Amino acid sequence: MELTRLAAYDAEHGGALVDTLRAYLDHFSDVPAASRALGVHPNTFRYRIRRVREVCGIELDDPDARLLAQLQLRLMSHHTSDDR
Repeated sequence: MELTRLAAYDAEHGGALVDTLRAYLDHFSDVPAASRALGVHPNTFRYRIRRVREVCGIELDDPDARLLAQLQLRLMSHHTSDDR
């Protein structure tokens, strides 16, 4: 699983998969809460989560994969804020 692939997909397709994954993890898999945080319909959010799985291969049921994804997201955010 590599989140740089997910970020590249977002950049190429104008998507919001990285933000979707971040919201999903930040809200402990609570789709209604995460979708509200992003201002999208829960079904749209579920579709995006399926795309996240397809694009980067993350197994969101695996606690280790979730932790690794959260760490990678934090590092990505840290690097982005350093670039400003």
